[in-house]
Amino acid sequence: MLAKRALAYVPWVALIAFVFIFVGIIVWATGTNTALSSTNGALSALGVEAEGYINMIHSAAVGAVVVCAIMAAIMVGMSGGRTCLEKAVDQRGKAVCGSWLWLATEALLGAIWWLILFWLVFVIFGSCLWYGATYTVRGVLQVSLNTANAMANMTTTLNGVPTPFGGYIQGTNITVSGNSTTAVVAPAGAVVYCPSNCLNLALFDFLVQRDICVCDVGRIITALTKTNKAYDSMGSVVAGSFLMWVGASFLLMNAVADFAKTKRERELLLRAQRAAVDSAATQLALGTAPAPGLYPPGFQHDAMPLLKTQALQQQQQQMQMAQLMAQAQAAQMVRPPAAAGGSTNSSHANLGSAV
Repeated sequence: MLAKRALAYVPWVALIAFVFIFVGIIVWATGTNTALSSTNGALSALGVEAEGYINMIHSAAVGAVVVCAIMAAIMVGMSGGRTCLEKAVDQRGKAVCGSWLWLATEALLGAIWWLILFWLVFVIFGSCLWYGATYTVRGVLQVSLNTANAMANMTTTLNGVPTPFGGYIQGTNITVSGNSTTAVVAPAGAVVYCPSNCLNLALFDFLVQRDICVCDVGRIITALTKTNKAYDSMGSVVAGSFLMWVGASFLLMNAVADFAKTKRERELLLRAQRAAVDSAATQLALGTAPAPGLYPPGFQHDAMPLLKTQALQQQQQQMQMAQLMAQAQAAQMVRPPAAAGGSTNSSHANLGSAV
């Protein structure tokens, strides 16, 4: 059997999966950080207080990245441990004593990694929802800005236009270019009239928990700029989460394959070892010596001690039999002469009676 090369023991699948996860973590973390800060800026410009939620999401994202990176490195290390077991089996030809510990650890880590993979599915789902939300908010802000500009232009155009009755139309000053009108926040339960040229957030009261009317064009422009920046970063968030999911899926499949292969390999090797020991015991019972090369090199340490033990037992039995025979011969040699003479007379008497 040809020896394997060193490259054959490298866990390539686990390493490639780890590269996917590592790149995905970098892309996802960078995009998430930018998107969160931009989203917070847009909400602050619109008068929506969500900084606490944003900070909580940011902390959870940082913790998730750290846990995912550490667990991915541990899973790669376990795959490297599997290659070490494989190399030891190839060299020694028998089951390694620590393989059961590796199997137990791999089963526990595999279950934890499956939960992480399940969590990554929700990360992708949440990233896609966030992507769609930024696209929708961007469109709403753009429409509101266009409406405000159109109303301002119409007001300027109508000023000084003559009427059929000889008068002039005096446009009301509803321009919102400056800070003349800012965000109006209504208390709970109150109803606020929001002009058509303002951004009415009453449709999103299930999220902001209050009615907000933004009439400041500067605020709308700031919110639109921040939303566009968040929207541009969401592509990295979705792509990074998808890369992490792909790498985690391959890493889980590799872990399951390593577990199944190691478990089956251990069972077969232990079965072969037991068969070798049974064969050695049978040959010893029949009094035949094992042929040279009958046992694989890895089984010599398992079968030969049994052979030696049983050989010593046979030697002890032979020595006991020899001692018993020697004692019997000695007992016959030390019998009294009277007993011998009596037996001679009885034989003569029997002979005379027969005559």
